Amino acid sequence: MAHEIRTILSMLVVTSTLLSACKQKINEEPEPAVVPSAAATAAPTQAPETPAPPVDTIPPPVQPPTPPPAPSAPAAKPAAPESIKACCAALQKEAATAADKMLYQTAATTCEAISKLVASGTTKKAAALTQLRASLKGGKLPAGCD
Repeated sequence: MAHEIRTILSMLVVTSTLLSACKQKINEEPEPAVVPSAAATAAPTQAPETPAPPVDTIPPPVQPPTPPPAPSAPAAKPAAPESIKACCAALQKEAATAADKMLYQTAATTCEAISKLVASGTTKKAAALTQLRASLKGGKLPAGCD
């Protein structure tokens, strides 16, 4: 029974709050209705209204001036594409005569694949040669791989 009385009292408080809010002047902006929980027994206190600044008074953001384009430097000569084709040929030749034929054949096959990456500029020549040395497991690269 006490729970029902509290619920009815809360509803009366909410209703009276809403009715008093409806009696405001038409020119004022209404605040959103606050619905207190069922356990609330006192009417919520209203904060004093502060008028919102008009939207039109906010200035638009200022864009910084664009700097003038820098004077163009003389165009650098494009670097000649590097190649390890001679190294691949030397590895093929070495695979035919070396004692470790399998290592050199594997290195020659790897060289053909890496050669395309070096020619396109994706891989540096030094990195490709390092990879070939690793595939030879410490073996020496032939003279065409300098």
